Amino acid sequence: MTDRLKKLLVAVLFAASASYAGSNDYTYDSSSLVAIEGGFTSMEVKNPSNLVTKDDFGTVGLKIGAQTRNVRMFVSFRNGFIDDDNYNYDYFYMYGAELQYLFNFSTSANFFIGASAGRISLRFDDATLNQRDYATNYTGGDLGFNIHMNENFDFELGARFINLLDSEHTLSGVKYTFDDITMGYMSIIFKYQMD
Repeated sequence: MTDRLKKLLVAVLFAASASYAGSNDYTYDSSSLVAIEGGFTSMEVKNPSNLVTKDDFGTVGLKIGAQTRNVRMFVSFRNGFIDDDNYNYDYFYMYGAELQYLFNFSTSANFFIGASAGRISLRFDDATLNQRDYATNYTGGDLGFNIHMNENFDFELGARFINLLDSEHTLSGVKYTFDDITMGYMSIIFKYQMD
């Protein structure tokens, strides 16, 4: 008899919870995101003579993601535009993902801190005019502020720190070392609701 009552109680609670869930008007505060990013990047390169050159260059990127009230995620692609007297870069690409936690300290802005991971790929001509293709994975972090311009647009200002997992590139016994990358950036983020 007790087993029957337990089974009946479980069935009633299950049916009631399904009925309540179907009638509940609660929705998650979430948005889909598309952002265009522009930034300034600094990367140190150590050449075979142990001379360190600092390459400073601009980047442009596209980020697609989603956010809830306190969490935001992006999948991103960035292209670097390097004009360097020491090396002739053909391309500099970064693609990866960022996960950020949002601290909502005001209705007009929030602070974020996050972690990122992805891959960097670049090609350049070294001092002996050998073409070098270099690619490695990276991890990193970022922090910054979002300013809510209106319901659909945010202005983001942040800094990103990238740690290259394999920073050395050797070709014909000649080694180049790429140091960690620091980026300052700003983005315009478009927020919209998907049904």
